[in-house]
Amino acid sequence: MNKKGFTLIELLTVIVVLAAISLVVIPSVNSSLNKSNEQAYDAQISSIENAAKSWLADNISEIPDNGEEHVLTLGELQDGNYIDKNLENPKTKSPFSRDTKIIIRNVNESYIYRVIES
Repeated sequence: MNKKGFTLIELLTVIVVLAAISLVVIPSVNSSLNKSNEQAYDAQISSIENAAKSWLADNISEIPDNGEEHVLTLGELQDGNYIDKNLENPKTKSPFSRDTKIIIRNVNESYIYRVIES
């Protein structure tokens, strides 16, 4: 009698091996995805800072004096076409709020840009 098929032991062995592989692979894939999202977020923040630099170059009268700061919103940058209106936060998968603040601080004629999400 020639029966073709797998025994219960063979099927259970395959399931155990697949479970062991998934226990090793899934955490590393999640770690890679989180790292990728973090890098994408940093790139978006850098993009916002670059847009603020362009805005400041076009609005010289708004340059803060030494030791002072100017607060700008993402909405102002979007309305001035300095940055995409559909800018998405990779961490939350939703658009950045238009109320996100960009603080431009003048420290000895060197400008520091800081993005603060609302």
